[in-house]
Amino acid sequence: MKRGLVVRDPGEIPETEWRQRIGAVREQLTAEGVEVALCYGDVHRSDDIAYLTNLCIYWNEGMLAIPADGDPALLTKLSPRVHPWMRRTSTLTELRSGKAFGALVGGFLDDRQPGTLGLVDAGLWPAPLIEEVSAAAPGWVVRPLDGLVRRFRLRPSEAEKTLLRQAGTALAGAVSAATVSGLSHRERVSAAELHARDAGFTDVLVRASDTSVEITGQYRTSWLRVARDPALAADLRAAVGAVADGVRTGDVPARVVHHADLSTDGEYLGRSPDRVLGAGEVVVVAVERGDAVAADTVLVTATGAESLTGKEVLAS
Repeated sequence: MKRGLVVRDPGEIPETEWRQRIGAVREQLTAEGVEVALCYGDVHRSDDIAYLTNLCIYWNEGMLAIPADGDPALLTKLSPRVHPWMRRTSTLTELRSGKAFGALVGGFLDDRQPGTLGLVDAGLWPAPLIEEVSAAAPGWVVRPLDGLVRRFRLRPSEAEKTLLRQAGTALAGAVSAATVSGLSHRERVSAAELHARDAGFTDVLVRASDTSVEITGQYRTSWLRVARDPALAADLRAAVGAVADGVRTGDVPARVVHHADLSTDGEYLGRSPDRVLGAGEVVVVAVERGDAVAADTVLVTATGAESLTGKEVLAS
């Protein structure tokens, strides 16, 4: 469960950028002939909704309805008593609560002429929910919209890069706190988590073995990972050094996961070795040998990779 502080600070992400994110999605919907899109989120995966609204779904589930010609609305089964908190911590102004998503979707579509209803990343939705939503939209064409929001998240904005660099420095510090000699496994985990929480991470997962410390965390609406194992340091450096604009992931001697997929460790996506990295993308490069792991979160550049969690620039 996400337990950290939810922050909405225009000094970090300006209001204009939040509007631009929704605007970019609307433009894509218009281009694809979709009148309304639905983004589903729950405690396991709600990053698309967070990216578009700053809303942190950490104890239930919700659905963001995005019309191509209007403002988005959150549909949720949560009580209206949480609406004030949601409004304070997000960009949302319209919130609708009810007992079932089918009725909520039907109510949202009531005043609209039937058209195309898009389900963002439908492959990750619970199958019964797709059936429920489809039944609530008679006359509408229901179409999957795989990766519609994810594609915008792959390349963070300049404001997001600033936050990622701050978070990377904090995770590097958390690793240092966890690798003090003489600590037990439990103490190493506690030291790393405490350091990351104090730095403002919303969600933190720490794994420790006899030789490795691995930390995955959510900072604002982005994810990072760092891991250290002395035996794999040279291998990690070589892997990060192989990353650059235009490089195939199959040519990187490590596992590569985009930061946009880190909340689920990329486990729901195919890992094609032919995926080409692009400048501006943020990825995790991880060298894994049994229980041992070494990893860095890096920003892909035209000539190499900027390590966000190692605080150095490695040219390819």
